[in-house]
Amino acid sequence: MVRKRSSDRGFTLLEVLMALLIGMIGLLGTVAVQQTVLRATASANDAQIATRLATQRMEQFSVSFTYPGPPVVVDELAPRAAVTGTLNQWSTPEYLGASGSCGTGTGSWTATCRWKREWKVTNLGVGLPYDISVRVTYNIDGATPKIVRLDMERRKTF
Repeated sequence: MVRKRSSDRGFTLLEVLMALLIGMIGLLGTVAVQQTVLRATASANDAQIATRLATQRMEQFSVSFTYPGPPVVVDELAPRAAVTGTLNQWSTPEYLGASGSCGTGTGSWTATCRWKREWKVTNLGVGLPYDISVRVTYNIDGATPKIVRLDMERRKTF
């Protein structure tokens, strides 16, 4: 008859349970890291969309118009500055979706219209440039809304 040594018996129940516990802790850590990466990716995507929406509005302020006929001095930013700049307030908000348009562009926050865009044009005075600001607020699902803001000075062309 062959006797078994104590080292040949196998694992005890306690050793198996400890191995399972250590494995579970490792898997939970992996899941937590994956959730953090997914949240960061969604946040970066929202920030990119907000930046694009702010850039689109800023480009609209940078467009120069050519009018037919003799040269006429037209200051396209003066009426906009009269609306927002003299009172130092933001324009009426536009609620937009990821693709930009969201119905009429006004209204209120909805699941698809999650970005709020506002602009302000300030006339800094005679001989001084305009100060143009565009801000896009997003992340209405979170506790603190996030804001992307672009500022630009534009010299007067007249």
